[in-house]
Amino acid sequence: MTSTHEAPPEAHERRRRAGDRPEGAERVAGVVVALTYVERDAIEQQFGVAARAAVDESVVRSFARELPDAVELSRAGRLVLRVPIGARKAEQSLGLARAAVAGDVHRTADTELRVTPMIGYAVVERGDVRTAWSRAGDAAAVALLRMDLVPVRWSPETPSERRGGRFADLATPVQVALSFVLALGLPYLGYELSAAFHVDRPVTWIAYVLVTAMVLVTALNLYAESLAAVEAIATEPPAAHGDLPPATAVIAAYLPNEAETIVETLRAFQALEYPGGLQIVLAYNTPNPLPVESTLRRLAATDDRILLLKVTGSTSKAQNVNAALNVVSGEIVGIFDADHHPEAGSFQRAWRWLSNGYGVVQGHCVIRNGDASWVARTVAVEFENIYAVSHPGRALLHGFGIFGGSNGYWRTDLLQEVRLRGTMLTEDIDSSLRVTLRGERIASDPGLISRELAPTTLRVLVGQRLRWAQGWSQVSVEYALSTIRSRRMSLRQKLGSLFLLGWREINPWVSLQMFPLVAFVLLHPQGRPFNWFVPLLVLSTAISALAGPFQVLISYFCAVPELRARRRWFLAYAFVNAFFYTEFKNTLARVAHIKHARGETLWRVTARAGAPATKDVPLADERWDAESSETAA
Repeated sequence: MTSTHEAPPEAHERRRRAGDRPEGAERVAGVVVALTYVERDAIEQQFGVAARAAVDESVVRSFARELPDAVELSRAGRLVLRVPIGARKAEQSLGLARAAVAGDVHRTADTELRVTPMIGYAVVERGDVRTAWSRAGDAAAVALLRMDLVPVRWSPETPSERRGGRFADLATPVQVALSFVLALGLPYLGYELSAAFHVDRPVTWIAYVLVTAMVLVTALNLYAESLAAVEAIATEPPAAHGDLPPATAVIAAYLPNEAETIVETLRAFQALEYPGGLQIVLAYNTPNPLPVESTLRRLAATDDRILLLKVTGSTSKAQNVNAALNVVSGEIVGIFDADHHPEAGSFQRAWRWLSNGYGVVQGHCVIRNGDASWVARTVAVEFENIYAVSHPGRALLHGFGIFGGSNGYWRTDLLQEVRLRGTMLTEDIDSSLRVTLRGERIASDPGLISRELAPTTLRVLVGQRLRWAQGWSQVSVEYALSTIRSRRMSLRQKLGSLFLLGWREINPWVSLQMFPLVAFVLLHPQGRPFNWFVPLLVLSTAISALAGPFQVLISYFCAVPELRARRRWFLAYAFVNAFFYTEFKNTLARVAHIKHARGETLWRVTARAGAPATKDVPLADERWDAESSETAA
């Protein structure tokens, strides 16, 4: 929805009549808030101007209940209020006010309505309400575009300034080299310094014990997850409570990238039989009109279950999904990428979890193009490691699951409240942690299968995994402390989150630490000949070396039948994983830390085979930096 600003002088007259001093004399602190709601134009079109004004009045009352000191400045175009609070307090207070507006029932004529509020705000600097007014309005427009329910604070920074940092000229290859310097060279230099001060023996011994212990803990956790996955794969979802409700499948697509697959995907969803009634929403964005859009319109004309939603101005999957939430009719929502083909009965199986108190259930994503290249074959086996072993094993072991971004099914009311945040590189992991912090449960079901396409070249895989790695770093920084402090999470869940958000971020650096340590000892043998057969070293090496093959073995037995028939793929993966792939991913994780530290926010859309090349996409709109007004929960 677009709206226009009322000229500040008109509001000045209102404030003057209310007893405020003239604007030039004002020296007010606080923030100016531009408040609108998604349904505002639709209410006016359906019920008239008077009805919309009544809803406006109700929205302001709800807002003011949480912020009673708010002063209303305008209702023309969008609601504008001044709140005498500081920027830090605004982040939390505006989140509470937004929740109040969303939670209340607003009446107009004989109709009761709920609205979806969007908030932009700006700090009043040096008493300049006029400028803050304009900035808040622009920030509200960004909030309305994102539709993630997070109030947007105006910021003058551009993405280039946020990305610039001290190392703005560093390219990824240089960052790879820097990651090895930091991981190998810096520790070795530390050992040399300890030798210069004659404390190298205790230093190296402590380092040896710590590194060995951390490697062992990582390996033992992998064994534990793998064994738990054996139990999870044999576990059926509980029996459903109640009749099948209406359901919606939301397919998020960036059409220049998905043009060759999207029609096939829609036909796969059309083939699903769901007695409760299935709505199919294709929420897509495209910078330019494409021929495939005509095909999609013809397909939608023949099937009233299909709703095409072109999200103008969108730059992310999160924006597409959030926009789709304004038109969903189902009580449960399945979120899918544009290459996914869910198995028959998927929505019925998902309902068995959701009807038993779960907020989200994550399914098993299976690669269907493993024959395309060695990269695709590697990812095919890796996905069995992830979705058939790690996700369900971790959920059983730690007491909480993870929404993986696609083939995930939500209670609609929960998704409406949580939304996806386009300011996060891995919006799926971000939403998972916010759901868990709310006390909701996420199930991981390896029997809930959907088939998708894997990257077919190493270059595309690098771009995808760099984004994933940086996204994990981003959510780890955001939520690590919140999960530890949470009163809703059990001790078991807190330990699991500590491992997930802390340990896994440290591990890519720890995994290389034995190299500089051994190199130092070999180069300084005076009085301490190195013994390769120290029992602790032999034991830890054996346990950690066998952990990867053990997980591959478990993933083979847990894999879907068509992949289990490809035994050679698993054997090849075990070899590639041991000598290349694990360190490949660890290197990308270390590079992601460097990118995150320097403020990079660009990511590349994962290209499909045959799709046109895609350009880098900024994480957020060029003029804005989103700051959550909610707590980390």
